[in-house]
Amino acid sequence: MGKKKISSVLFDFDGVLIDSLPAMEIAWNSVMSKFKVKNDFNQYRKFIGLPFEKILKELNIEFANRNLIKNYYSKISCENINLIKLNPYVKILLFWLSRNSISTGIVTSKDKLRTNELIEYFQLNIHTIVTPELTNLGKPSSEPILYAAKKLNVSVDQILFIGDMKSDMRTAINSKCFYLHYMNGYQPLKEHAYGGQINSLLEVIEYIENF
Repeated sequence: MGKKKISSVLFDFDGVLIDSLPAMEIAWNSVMSKFKVKNDFNQYRKFIGLPFEKILKELNIEFANRNLIKNYYSKISCENINLIKLNPYVKILLFWLSRNSISTGIVTSKDKLRTNELIEYFQLNIHTIVTPELTNLGKPSSEPILYAAKKLNVSVDQILFIGDMKSDMRTAINSKCFYLHYMNGYQPLKEHAYGGQINSLLEVIEYIENF
């Protein structure tokens, strides 16, 4: 064990801990129909990982409609919560982290209401949750990681962040924490400019044990 150690593991939510793509697609298709939006789900999917408002901005959707779309999208997503699944080995990993006194957090671009609803739905034991409402800037800014570090009372250089999107990797780069890219998430990468990669969440245990 080196001088530094992993004291806390932070997770992106969608694509890493949960698979919510089916619910997302239904919600976005409903948005397309109700608000006459031309951008299909494949275009929307490219920006998963960014705060919802940023996604709408990237898709050049009129500012006046954004809040209405956000509320409607959230409503349809909540109605289809049964389509959202927990990814393999999440509970095993969280139990192992707890047994080894390693704190946990979720750093997500999903809003607070839906995030808390899903954490309760899946009965996840997480020490801190950072949603877009809590920071001035969302991912890929370092702010969400720094906020989590403060809440957990750990140094950023003792944090391991696990994500599945380029925006997650950029967040880790900007905050200078350790990073693993989950290759079975929504955006597997051929090249890794920073950190390492895992194909299973169980590999996080091996990574920490060999740190």
